[in-house]
Amino acid sequence: MGDFDPRKHTAEEAGYDAKDNYVRGLKMPPTRFKNMVHSHPADEQNSMRQQVDEAEAKGLRTYQVKHSKGYYSIENGIVVGSGRG
Repeated sequence: MGDFDPRKHTAEEAGYDAKDNYVRGLKMPPTRFKNMVHSHPADEQNSMRQQVDEAEAKGLRTYQVKHSKGYYSIENGIVVGSGRG
C-alpha cells in the first residue's frame, strides 16, 4: 500500500494507533466514508461502516473494507486502492 503524504492529504481527524502512537488522519471522516460507499446498497454500506469502525477501534493504520464485488484498501483513513475478488 502507498505511504501517507501529508502534502497530498488533509488529516481531518486523528487518533491513536495500535501501538499507542498519536497519528494524524487515522480515522476516516464521515464525508470520506460517504464518498467510498456511494452507489453501494444500504445493507452493504452498514457492513462497510462496521468494518471501518472495528479497524479504527483496534487502531489499525492500514486495513481492507470488503464489499460484494471486492475490497477497498484504506491507509490512515484514506482509500488508497481497490480490487475485485
